Amino acid sequence: MNVRKSGSNDFDVFNAALQQYEKTTPTRKAFPYVQAWTELKKQPKWLLVEDSKSSGIKRSRSVHQGTSQQSDGRSYINVNDEPVDLEEDEPQPICRPMGRDKAKKAASGSESSVMDLYGDKFDRYVQLQSDKVGIMSRVKQQIVETQQQIAETQWKLQRNANIDLLSKKATDFEGGDLDIFLAMQESVRAKYRPRNN
Repeated sequence: MNVRKSGSNDFDVFNAALQQYEKTTPTRKAFPYVQAWTELKKQPKWLLVEDSKSSGIKRSRSVHQGTSQQSDGRSYINVNDEPVDLEEDEPQPICRPMGRDKAKKAASGSESSVMDLYGDKFDRYVQLQSDKVGIMSRVKQQIVETQQQIAETQWKLQRNANIDLLSKKATDFEGGDLDIFLAMQESVRAKYRPRNN
């Protein structure tokens, strides 16, 4: 529906559109996006761009007179006339901003990739991971060496305890203690006795 009446300005048209919205809305509420609309209507994407081909009456140079007159759609060209610079006469169209889909396509097809944007951070991350692996391997090696030292120390302590047990005399023990002592000495001797294959 065309709401522009003779003599009405943009404000009158806007108020008429708001009234039309309130009448046609089931809830009969006012248009909730007035502030957003007032901001967006100024943006180049939403401005009306007149098409130079469709607006105005076609004019051409007359073959004989060299003056402009209304044409019936046919072009008359006099090859003897001076060339006309059309670029100065025509207003430049307003450039609209690139749409969302085209912007995404341009960004995905461009040379700037994720590695270009975050390459330094990724390199730093890789370096930290490499350092972490190096530290972990050194820690594991230290754990293995420590376990070997602990096992060697335990073996030495057990050997010293066994030597001490073998050096004691059976006369120092009586009754049940003597039986336990003799069994322990025999198990230590069996441990160190050479095995015959």
